[in-house]
Amino acid sequence: MNLPISIIIPIYNVEKYLIECLESVRRQTFTDFEVIMVNDGSTDASAVIADNYCQRDERFKLLHQENQGVSVARNFGISQAKGDYIFFLDSDDKIVENSLDVMYRLAQAKDADIVMSSHIHFNNQGDIIHKPAGDVEMLIYSSVEAVERIESPKLWDPFVTAWAKLIKKEIIAKYLFPVGKYYEDLAVTYKWYLEANKICYINIGLYYYRLHDSSIMSTEYTNLPKRLGDYISHYQEKIDCMAEYDVYLPATLALHLSKLYQSRTEYQDFEEDSREVWKEEYQRYFSFQDFSYHAFTLTYSADLEHVEDLAQALPDLCIHIAAYTSVAPNLIDLAERLENIFIHPLSHNDLIEDLLNQADFYLDINYYDEVDDIVSRAIQKGLPVLAFESTAHRPDLVDEEQIFATDEVNAMVAKIKSLLKEKNSQPE
Repeated sequence: MNLPISIIIPIYNVEKYLIECLESVRRQTFTDFEVIMVNDGSTDASAVIADNYCQRDERFKLLHQENQGVSVARNFGISQAKGDYIFFLDSDDKIVENSLDVMYRLAQAKDADIVMSSHIHFNNQGDIIHKPAGDVEMLIYSSVEAVERIESPKLWDPFVTAWAKLIKKEIIAKYLFPVGKYYEDLAVTYKWYLEANKICYINIGLYYYRLHDSSIMSTEYTNLPKRLGDYISHYQEKIDCMAEYDVYLPATLALHLSKLYQSRTEYQDFEEDSREVWKEEYQRYFSFQDFSYHAFTLTYSADLEHVEDLAQALPDLCIHIAAYTSVAPNLIDLAERLENIFIHPLSHNDLIEDLLNQADFYLDINYYDEVDDIVSRAIQKGLPVLAFESTAHRPDLVDEEQIFATDEVNAMVAKIKSLLKEKNSQPE
């Protein structure tokens, strides 16, 4: 007979923190669970501590393996789990006394495949670094909404981690952790969300995450080329997987392209592969969207005059918004809502050149300073430039008939249609 919950705890050289972790589990108000501890070749007293808990409490079980990393340890635990739901707990973290009770009751009440909570960050001195704020609320997410949350995470966002969640075992068993790669949580959480029918989130801190250098989830960046390569590989797989579920998010491809350009710039070994993959994904995106026309704007600003109005009035036009830095959250949200807006954060000069080359015209609609003499570059390539009076950076170079009063968005739309009709009538 299955148990309601299996708690899986990978263990590696955590003798200083393991008792605190296991005690938080043993004292749970919800008692119908098993604890599967996987000793990943520890060389300290961790295995002895874990074994002592097995002797004291029959719910605790200890498995051993040679040191192979957290992904192999978690997968081993999954293979032995008897619970309907699985809960991952890092061996240097701990959980609130009623964590399992709250989450399991919510799973049953809402018939949820995944239930997650917020988490509390603390340091080795016991100081609280961060905890959830605001009124307690429970939210229901669809698969796509949960994946969208990953692409635009807030600081301390619980959607991007494997822990602090109750997850149906049948979902996890379909998508195990990748072996030998960094960012193992990034590689699987979105797959779990895509497979789930209902996802519940409660913004109560039920999981304590320890902030310290030796954490199993350490953010210390060693072996950067390997990390960057794994990140790119995960996003490539993510795009393919989402296509299988008929899900497409512009932010996913934008982040993937940005990381490819970052890798190509910083690590010479990635240059050829990065360029080829970028080209393939870029072309796949446009063949999928099948837009007739393309416009381009380069900005440092979050404010683009009438960009939403233009996109809605011109559904056959794909508007590309690029930035050398990150793209403002309001523009990312806009790209998620409108299929014909595509964002390019952290762009590099080669990408800007490609966007200029494939654009039918340039939109000079960003406030504040002109970026990188972009209007002149567009004109040199023979692109029509359209602007509002409030945003025109080079009125000396732009045809006055293509500069509009700020409230004349309909006139700009009409002009764009006229330019595109004229271009379409020209012989090949």
